[in-house]
Amino acid sequence: MAMSTDKRLAIAVVILVALGSALYLQKRTQKHEEASYTLQSGSGQLPNFGVSEAEAKAIDQITIQQAATDAGVGAKVVLKKTGEEWRLVEPVNAKANVSNVDGLLDNLKQLALTEVVSDSADTYAQYGVSDTTGLHAVFNKGSDVVADLYFGHGGSRGQMMRIAGKTGVFGVKSYSSYIYTRDAKQWRDMQLLKFDEKQVKSVEITNEHGAFAFAKLVDKDKKEGEGADKKTSWDGKFRKGKGGALAAIARFDSSKVDDMLRAYKELNAVDFAQTKSPVDTGLETPAATLVVTLEDGARKVLKLGKSDASNRWVTTEGNPESFTISSYAADWATGDVDKYQKPEEKKDDKNKKDDKKK
Repeated sequence: MAMSTDKRLAIAVVILVALGSALYLQKRTQKHEEASYTLQSGSGQLPNFGVSEAEAKAIDQITIQQAATDAGVGAKVVLKKTGEEWRLVEPVNAKANVSNVDGLLDNLKQLALTEVVSDSADTYAQYGVSDTTGLHAVFNKGSDVVADLYFGHGGSRGQMMRIAGKTGVFGVKSYSSYIYTRDAKQWRDMQLLKFDEKQVKSVEITNEHGAFAFAKLVDKDKKEGEGADKKTSWDGKFRKGKGGALAAIARFDSSKVDDMLRAYKELNAVDFAQTKSPVDTGLETPAATLVVTLEDGARKVLKLGKSDASNRWVTTEGNPESFTISSYAADWATGDVDKYQKPEEKKDDKNKKDDKKK
């Protein structure tokens, strides 16, 4: 006997209700499991971690070991604080770049754990936080360790991090990779020259083209209080080659001396030499020497050697270490006399001026 339409509809409704109930129970169970997982991995198993303002200020040594590369052991830098001064002590001993050290310590204070990614030491290599694959940063206060951290891969779950002495891989927020992965030249103070160009009395340059002498001209008509606003004027002399007397530079452009001083008044190195000798850099017999004399008699001396790609090797008086500076800055000390001259007037332009006078 055929089943009536009403009966078939009733059975279908019952089946739909049953399926809906099963789906509801499945979703409810899934949400409960997810909530349980989030609670467990997001807070329940997170270790106590954080560096306070006071702890960061007390740090007096920082060691950063980059991850190993195909070429071998990764680069290492060590920074130490003595009194109020930070110094880079490895790979070279030099004054540190204080702003970069402060930036690192500020970032350390901001680090915060977000979740437990793994509770197994077997996954360290997978997440890039093993002894050989992770960036290892150790912050000390004397012999006490403030933080000993390994940083690995970054991704959708954030930055992976391991804390020495605790098993597990953790997600961490606020980590800035570029702050920790700087090379040695970015951790040291690279300033070579610093002076107030308004206090410059004279400049002397010797190079393969000859010798230059620039002297500040005294403006006898200048009124009291006008010094800071009035443009400086310079006398410029040049001697070609090694012999003969200095003579006035034809078509001398006094503003070029101002441009030159702006290039040198806060001169920063591009890089420094760790393995090159004075012969390698050309500083055994400098190609050029620049001497800036200030009103108080102080002198700033820069010696220039060989070119290195688009830069040039230099050294400063009292510091035997070799650095490179940009070709723009170097050209003011190595250039020929035309570097300080106005362009030669074209014949057509001269004729036009003569016609106007008539």
